[in-house]
Formats: sequence, C-alpha cells, structure tokens
Amino acid sequence: MTDTTQYRKALAERSSYVENVLVHRMVASLAGELWRRDPTMPLHIFNSEVDDSGFDLVLGCGTKLRYIQVKQVHTKGAASKFSVRLDFTRMPGSCLVVVVHTENDLMVDHFLFYGGAVHEPMPSVEDNKASILPGKRGIDGNRKTRPHYRDVKRNKFRGPLTVAELLDALFGVAHEGRT
Repeated sequence: MTDTTQYRKALAERSSYVENVLVHRMVASLAGELWRRDPTMPLHIFNSEVDDSGFDLVLGCGTKLRYIQVKQVHTKGAASKFSVRLDFTRMPGSCLVVVVHTENDLMVDHFLFYGGAVHEPMPSVEDNKASILPGKRGIDGNRKTRPHYRDVKRNKFRGPLTVAELLDALFGVAHEGRT
C-alpha cells in the first residue's frame, strides 16, 4: 500500500479522530492569535457532548458567541459541498468552518467559513438541495435524502482564510485586539 493510499484509507476510517485533532489545532491557533492581539481577552471554549443540535463547538469572545459545525477535508480533497442541519442554520451565531489540512500529518493548511454576522444566523440554506444519506438507497435504488439537512456548496464559503482571518470572520475582532 502506498503512503497516499494508506493516509486516505485512515482519513476515511478514522474521520472522528481526524476531526477531533483538527478541532484542537483550530482552537489552539485561534486562542494563540487572540492572545497575540490582546492577552487580556479570553477565548471561551465549550464542547458539545451530543451532536444532535448540529454544532460541534461553541466559542465565546467577549459577549460574542459562535456555534460552529466543523467540517474537514484534506488539501487534495475534492469535496464540493458540505451538509448542514436546518435547525442549526437558524441559530444566532451559527456557522460552518472547514479545516483544510494536509493528509500526511494533519497540519492545518487554511480554513473556509460560511456564516453571517456574529449575532445573526448563517445565510439561509432553505432552498439548497437536500443532503443525500451516504451509502443508503431506497427500495427503488435511489439514494435517500436527509430532509432536515441541506448542502452548502464549497464555492459559497469564504476562503482560503488564515487563522487571523478566521478569527475576524468569527468575531469581527480588529487586529488591534479590542472587540
């Protein structure tokens, strides 16, 4: 098995592990960038114990909260869309962050961001195509849809973003550090 094949197989089989590593890298990078800008401004970090609300993580900066669904794709990945739960998209501060990473060492290359202003829900995806349930087909042979999920096309995301640009997208934090 070639190294590329081995990494791609592991990425598919261990996607929860990979996403967890990448969430930690993203949070550490955001906290470091905020610290660089203003060491008195804390980044509050809350993890979702159960993934039934559509978000993986809640980050707070000052009085601003972001409910974040994290997606991941490697730099050579061809994902053209990302699925999101409709109820989640209506929450104030909801957003999607895609962590684009290298496949051989899980280093963050850049980020993609889909969301609105910090206190607003993300832009509506109600009219987007319903997400397809991976690997599931109905009796008729057609893939089953997920009626409460919508696909957001990759070209609708802002990016590629650096960690500094992601911090600004999440919280509108000025480079001088004050919110």
